[in-house]
Amino acid sequence: MKKNLYTRALLALLCAGTAGLLPSCSDDNYAPQPTPGTDAETSYVIAAQDDGTSYLITAPSLDEGTATVRGTGTEVLGGSYWVFKNQNYVFSLVYNKGGAGTGASYYLNAAGKPTERYLYEFNRITSYGTWGDKVLTVSTGDSKTTDVDGNIAQALLFNYLDENTGGQTEGSIDAENFLGNGEKVTFAGLEEANGKLYTSVVPMGMSRYGIGQWPDKVTDPELVAKADGGSASSSYTAGTIPSTQYPDRAWVAIYSGSSFAEKPVIASTDKIGFACGRHRSQYYQTIWAADNGDLYVFSPGYGRTFTSSADLKKVIGTKPSGVVRIRKGATEFDPDYYVNFEQIGTQHPVFRCWHISGTHFLLQLYSDGVEGMMQGKDAVTNELAVFDAEAKTVVPVTGLPADLAGFGGEPYGENGAMYIAVTVTGGDKPAFYKIDAATGRATKGLVIDAESVATAGKLTVRK
Repeated sequence: MKKNLYTRALLALLCAGTAGLLPSCSDDNYAPQPTPGTDAETSYVIAAQDDGTSYLITAPSLDEGTATVRGTGTEVLGGSYWVFKNQNYVFSLVYNKGGAGTGASYYLNAAGKPTERYLYEFNRITSYGTWGDKVLTVSTGDSKTTDVDGNIAQALLFNYLDENTGGQTEGSIDAENFLGNGEKVTFAGLEEANGKLYTSVVPMGMSRYGIGQWPDKVTDPELVAKADGGSASSSYTAGTIPSTQYPDRAWVAIYSGSSFAEKPVIASTDKIGFACGRHRSQYYQTIWAADNGDLYVFSPGYGRTFTSSADLKKVIGTKPSGVVRIRKGATEFDPDYYVNFEQIGTQHPVFRCWHISGTHFLLQLYSDGVEGMMQGKDAVTNELAVFDAEAKTVVPVTGLPADLAGFGGEPYGENGAMYIAVTVTGGDKPAFYKIDAATGRATKGLVIDAESVATAGKLTVRK
């Protein structure tokens, strides 16, 4: 399977040439269609894995029954993330750790079977999302700019994957001093609402290049690392400031056009810390629009996890996990809105979150509270709750299995409920659980005959 995928990917890239366009290698029987109406034939599409192979399978419902990958699933490129786009395509995006990313798009053919459309290869991913007819990947990496000492400036690197043509373009903008505080940044999540694109801007300290260009932005010389240190995604080199000097502030960039080349409006608040979920080098989206267009910005309060040592001083945050709001049409945070999650519900900080419907959001929480969050990659995040942003209430999700082991990737929302893939420690197969936004009650639905399940969505059958 892996060899076949590699061969197909190589063939597609040869067909694409340097532009990354693949139409000459596509299925000639494919007929593009606009976003479907209510009478279009649709099917639920589930991403699952079994025996080291990834599959897409279909099912008529997520509420009941059993679906299997054996003999019915379409073997696909195993995605770290899955992005459903306008019920037309599902994109598989592969993280590949620190290396280049790979991806593919799939649609439902006339027989209702998931079918490969395009293959892609792009820069590494640390976040992703959609913008217009494009699926986007985002990361921070080396630019082509250096100073007189050879220090390399950091850039925000983008890949625009076109859903209709298979076209692929790249772009980049300066990540250095993006917020005017001398720090390099990354983006966490992309949320389309109100004719605009919102993204959380996460400061990541100062590079050697940044310190050389803006020495006055160093708030304390003791923050500059004197030797190399850390490991994996937390490694750093001497002469840099490895962590942000501003852990207790959040920023959101607001774009009104169709490209990151434009200058965004920046909204900022000191009511919460920077807004993103975090697992190693991955930055998860924690900014979501409600149905009325208001944007809610969630923060776990990660600044409190920073620790100083004899060799390296850090600015340690104090802000708890909370949420703030940008009203529809506004470019500043609502001064009258703030919720502290560590004072309501189970009083646990947020790890990830998603919009369900109305002003209801599904929260994935650190099960052992702030103390558990301090464990970093070993933290347990098996607790779910429903947050009503208008009422400012948190209702713990009930009805999940007692032997819960964990969750899949992105949940799927529909008709005031959220479906999330659940795995257990026993011998039972993974299943989708339907969470009611009004009550927080979870009920078991479709069982998947596979080892693990990532996510589900809905696609239109192409006639």
